[in-house]
Amino acid sequence: MGPGERVVAPRHADWAALREAESARMLAACTACGACFEACPMIAYVPAAQGASASATVRGVLAILQGGEGDAAARGWVAACTRSALCIPACPEAVDPMLLLRLAKFTAQENGTLPQRDARDAMSRAKAFARLGFSETEQKEWL
Repeated sequence: MGPGERVVAPRHADWAALREAESARMLAACTACGACFEACPMIAYVPAAQGASASATVRGVLAILQGGEGDAAARGWVAACTRSALCIPACPEAVDPMLLLRLAKFTAQENGTLPQRDARDAMSRAKAFARLGFSETEQKEWL
């Protein structure tokens, strides 16, 4: 590789097959020890997860990944994940809990366990907030 060249991750021709393979790998490897749950900074912001068993919550996430509903703590954790990645080094099985939660969220949104995110008006809100920091000239140029 020459100077200035970037390494680009390969694109996967079949996202569904990759997702299925990764889900199966994680389901087989995860022991539901709860280390990822305990490392997650977002648990403090999930009311249903307060006082919940780490292991039981991880089992709930695994159930969601398999198309089930999981429990309230698992659904809350899946919805609250901000992908801080603090869970990844905490996992003794090298599962990649961050990806596990993301795949569980996709599954939960697809089957209606979690609502789809509606971002139709996100750009108008972003522009409205941007105007607060732009001069009139910048607004004319950018908005």
